[in-house]
Amino acid sequence: MLNRTFDSSALIDRCALALHELFPTRGEQTAFRSRFAAFVAADDCLQSIATIRRGELAYDSESFIPPSTHDAKPNLFLVVGNPAPHSVAVRSMYAYEGVTGRPHRFWRVMHTNGVLRFPGLEAALCSPDERMRRLYEGDYESPFNLHIVPFFSLASPASGQWSGVAGLRRLFGGSFGKLLSAELSAIRDFMVARMQPGDSIIVFQKDAYLALRPATAPDYDAVALRTTPLVGSYAPEVQLVCVPPTRLLYSKVTQAALREQVERAMAAA
Repeated sequence: MLNRTFDSSALIDRCALALHELFPTRGEQTAFRSRFAAFVAADDCLQSIATIRRGELAYDSESFIPPSTHDAKPNLFLVVGNPAPHSVAVRSMYAYEGVTGRPHRFWRVMHTNGVLRFPGLEAALCSPDERMRRLYEGDYESPFNLHIVPFFSLASPASGQWSGVAGLRRLFGGSFGKLLSAELSAIRDFMVARMQPGDSIIVFQKDAYLALRPATAPDYDAVALRTTPLVGSYAPEVQLVCVPPTRLLYSKVTQAALREQVERAMAAA
């Protein structure tokens, strides 16, 4: 159903969804095509990265997978909701935010809490192109083999009725559950291939956390997340942490969780 790559040599991942598997009847496919037309019309960048051809929804996605890893460092998987269309279009993860194109808070928060730092300057001061170049050349400091992976591969607008994961739920309608299962299978296969004892997963989105969490991990609790992260185990010796959404990156809960991961990695080094 879903053909999703995870390319460690470059930011862009190529993806394709077989529409007949998601929408078995002609009527369902026609209704989806109508919704899709409104979906891509809501963001100019979507029109350049997603299209329907030969019965498939083909689109570009993104992930940062380090081209090389260090055996002495733990893996840290940051699992976010889904990409922003403009970041995929300009080939730079978290390129900027807002209509003014200001530096994205993601990189400033990672720098401040010691998760990822570019030598000589704060990450937010890099241009988007420079940031990506330095990431893929390994020109940064981190106590982790850092992976940044959207759980849902298809980008959606930042605002309006099609925004975020809620926009994907609206777009795929009754087949959203099929999409979620396909994304979960791809993410699990990817992480199992790279995971080792001592690793951690931090999840920033509710649907992603509920899909990834084993029965022994805490249930999603938005009230509890106001004061503390949700912490459990994804696998033996692999911690699973849920924090508030990325729009709340400056929250004390998220920053404390990031610092805790840095402290654990430094203590184990």
